[in-house]
Amino acid sequence: MSREPVAPQPLDAPRYVLWEITRACNFRCRHCAQGGGPRRTGELSTAEALALCDRLIAWGVGSVCLMGGEPLVRPDWFRLAERLRAAGLPVGIVTNGWLLDERRMARIEALGLQQVCLSLDGASAAVHDDIRQKPGAFDRVLAALDRLAAAGVPDRKILTAVSRRNLAELPAMLDLLLARAGGFSWSVLVASVHDPERFDPLDALDAAEHVAVARFLRQARRRAGRRLQVEGSHGLGYFAGGLRDRDLHDWVWRGCVAGIESLGIRSDGDVVGCLVLGDEFVEGNVRRRDPAAIWRDPRAFGYTRRFRRSRLRGACRGCRFGAVCRGGCVHRAVEGSGRPFEAPVCLRRMERGAPR
Repeated sequence: MSREPVAPQPLDAPRYVLWEITRACNFRCRHCAQGGGPRRTGELSTAEALALCDRLIAWGVGSVCLMGGEPLVRPDWFRLAERLRAAGLPVGIVTNGWLLDERRMARIEALGLQQVCLSLDGASAAVHDDIRQKPGAFDRVLAALDRLAAAGVPDRKILTAVSRRNLAELPAMLDLLLARAGGFSWSVLVASVHDPERFDPLDALDAAEHVAVARFLRQARRRAGRRLQVEGSHGLGYFAGGLRDRDLHDWVWRGCVAGIESLGIRSDGDVVGCLVLGDEFVEGNVRRRDPAAIWRDPRAFGYTRRFRRSRLRGACRGCRFGAVCRGGCVHRAVEGSGRPFEAPVCLRRMERGAPR
């Protein structure tokens, strides 16, 4: 009798901790998944955040990425990064680049941050600044990219969220990035509707446009070669026919790793498997319970840890890749269908109906 495939077992400690150190942000980006703008009620104090750093260090997590909102808005961001780096932990940061002036850049260089991710959503100020809703943002982020190159940050990544507002910009963005200094990567994801007041649902990509993005990425990866590492986010879709995984990125999708390899911590101390997941996925709070204890709780993260193929729904249920894919990104599944285990974004299905 064959055994039903199950999800991988969680690591003893997460490989990736994604820590939203504040939800406060100086931008009002149309596609923001975190609701960036105002601070969360009851964000961790400096003392609480430093104590959390010590817990993560003692636990033995693999790496920590400081996120927002805009992490550089938080006055003590440097102290948190410094505490983690002093223990030898790899630390990264995701920023819109507006505050990356020479003083902060010198601090990042002194810290030896492993990764800095910058958001770029257009090849022109007209498009980027409109999406970011911040005049001057385009010039600032390009200046920040140049500063990162000069500082020698090992892993410099550009993040782009694609909607109908910037889909046509992708070829020009590739030209722009290829023309600049090398040594960085470009990660392309598809924007989704988190806040209809910011992001017009009509700007969301349809199936044919999803496939168009994937086909662009295949061409971009071939053209860029070693000059620029180009990769598509897992949210683009899974296990297509003509569009193979290696056409989009250098890894193979093996199902959502929230609560298995990754952990998200919100600025108020709430713990989730991934920062984009909603309140119904909160597993506990670091003010009331040690994050390692939350992680080890056998009742936690059931949407990934207790996966069975029989839990798949809709078209995913009959897919021959279902046991590996596990219904795709949990957030995208819940956003599109109201529940996990049914991927609304699937290149395998989309590709069949898209025009050539």
